[in-house]
Amino acid sequence: MDNVILAWQNFVLVTLRTGFLLFFCPPWDSRLIPLPVRVFSVLGLALALTPLVAPFLPPFPVSGGALLALVVREFLLGLALGLVFRLVFAGVQMAGNLAATQMGFGMATLIDPQSQAQSTVLAELLLLVTTLLFLTMDGHHALLRLLVRGFQEVPLSPSLNFPEGLVALITGLGRLMFQLGVQVLAPVLALLFLTQLAIGMVARAVPQIQVMTVGFPLTIALGLFFLAATLVALGPVLVDHLAALKTPLEQVMGLFRN
Repeated sequence: MDNVILAWQNFVLVTLRTGFLLFFCPPWDSRLIPLPVRVFSVLGLALALTPLVAPFLPPFPVSGGALLALVVREFLLGLALGLVFRLVFAGVQMAGNLAATQMGFGMATLIDPQSQAQSTVLAELLLLVTTLLFLTMDGHHALLRLLVRGFQEVPLSPSLNFPEGLVALITGLGRLMFQLGVQVLAPVLALLFLTQLAIGMVARAVPQIQVMTVGFPLTIALGLFFLAATLVALGPVLVDHLAALKTPLEQVMGLFRN
């Protein structure tokens, strides 16, 4: 009976960390994935990991305060790791919204079920491309390996000491979102700017031309053409940024380890 209770307590601890990590990290955090699928994936993964990481698990908290502190600490760890992943996807979405606005798709926004905010079709397309690249380069496997290593290197603890430097680290990583947003579609934005500049010069030289009638389809057509040409070089850029996440993830885990 004691072994059954111990196994159940270990399963609860593993589920706690696994759930917070996956629910904040893409692609598991997507609201497009039904909630039962996400819940059962967490439970199944925790069930598989419990025998593997059982030697690294601490005793189950005996008091409600210690359990609450443990939950809060695991929540902060999962949130911090999830924010590191989310910065890349947010940068791609920002780039897609900027390009769509320049192309004229900004008028046809839709409600993004993931963020419950207005987004463009182009931004959703780039998010899907980034997710496919993340899965193609076995990013989900790397995330699971990070989860297993976390039980060894960052043991579960009821300590509520907030990691010093965590806010500064996450804030500093925020620049990656803007850098990626510019790098991903900088050629498209530059060419669209030159296109609109040329249309403005033509309208100034020949006022009889209906700029609004000619400009919108021309901008959309050129934007889609430039975007198709840019997607060829977009893959390596996204792969490099996704691979570079290893360093900040290690830094976050190091802060919680200390």
